[in-house]
Formats: sequence, C-alpha cells, structure tokens
Amino acid sequence: MKKHTITKARPSAGERPAKSTRKGRETDQAFRDAARTVFAREGYFNAKISDIAAEAGKSVASFYNYYETKAELLIALAEEFHQEATELAVLPFRQGLSSEDALREAVAGFWRTYARRRGELIGVFQASMLEEEFRDRWLAIRAEAIERIAAEVRRAQRAGFCPGVDPVLTASALSAMLEHFCYIWQGQGGEQVATDFNDERAIEAVATIWVKSIYWRPA
Repeated sequence: MKKHTITKARPSAGERPAKSTRKGRETDQAFRDAARTVFAREGYFNAKISDIAAEAGKSVASFYNYYETKAELLIALAEEFHQEATELAVLPFRQGLSSEDALREAVAGFWRTYARRRGELIGVFQASMLEEEFRDRWLAIRAEAIERIAAEVRRAQRAGFCPGVDPVLTASALSAMLEHFCYIWQGQGGEQVATDFNDERAIEAVATIWVKSIYWRPA
C-alpha cells in the first residue's frame, strides 16, 4: 500500500508570514472553511487542493503560502477541533456539576462540536487509515484526550467506583466508541436499521454508556 507523507520543505503553516496580517488570517480561515466543505462533500482523498482553493475563492498559488499539502491543512483543522473539544469537555467539571452530569455534558459538547466540524473529521477518519505521518500526529492529539479521560477514571476509582478497570484502556475504548459513533451517525448518515434518531437521543445513548462504564460500584 502506498504511504502518503507530509513534506516539510517550506516553513510550517504557523511560521509563514502570510498569516501575520489580518488579511492573511482571513485568507487562512477561508481555506479552512473551504476544506471543511470540500472534505464533507468529496471525502478527503477525492478532494483536490484546486477544489479547496476554488471553494475559498482563492488561487492554488495562494494556498501554498499557507499549507504545504492538504494533509498539513487537515492537521491544522484537527488541532483546532481538539482545542475546542477539550475546552467543552473541561468546562462542565469546572461548573460544579456532579461527576455524572459533567460527563454527560462533556459527551454532548463533543457531539455538537463534531456536528459543526463534520467535514474535517471525515477527513481525519480517512487520512488516519492511510497516511502514516498524519496518523502519528492524530494519535498524539488523541493521547491528550485519553490521558484526561484516564485521570477522570482514576478519580472515580478513588471514590470507590469501577474498581480494577485499567484507566488508560477504558479511556481509549470510550473515546474510540464516541468518535466512531459520531462518524457513523453524522458522517455516514447513520446505521441501516430503523430507529427514532435525533441529536438528543443519540447523546443520551452514548452518554449513558459512558457514565455507566465509569460510575458503577461492585454489588
């Protein structure tokens, strides 16, 4: 299988002078918004840089002032998603909610963030399977979330919940479930099984599984 790599011959996106001005930041945002649209419509591997540039109303030459490849742009979008999802996940725990309620709110925040960023996350799912360097970057991004969830599992264990479970493996399993659940229902249109689907029912289903996986005590 052919491996795709992300070259670094030019300065990284964060170092390029094009982003240092207000107009540059606006152009960069236009490329990011366009990529979300194109990735959602065409899929990551079918999307061309020319498609993204056209959607943004910019030239292909202008694209290369900001990103070396579409994979580099996707990494920037993935990092942006991670930052937003982290903020929404941490906020309920800082608001004085019970651990169970805070966890439900964190799951709901992830679901809604995924809905807003569906295009890039379809790209993340596809690129992580075939682009080795992107996969490594994405796993590094995910590791921060896994560590945060594992810390919550350990806190629950200190309070007498879920004794004996491995915090990291539990965190990985729950995170993977949530990500793939969002991908199936928001990125692929849902399962081919009749059900009464809406956002609130979806959030309740996955949040209940998450809460019951952590906040249980032995009989």
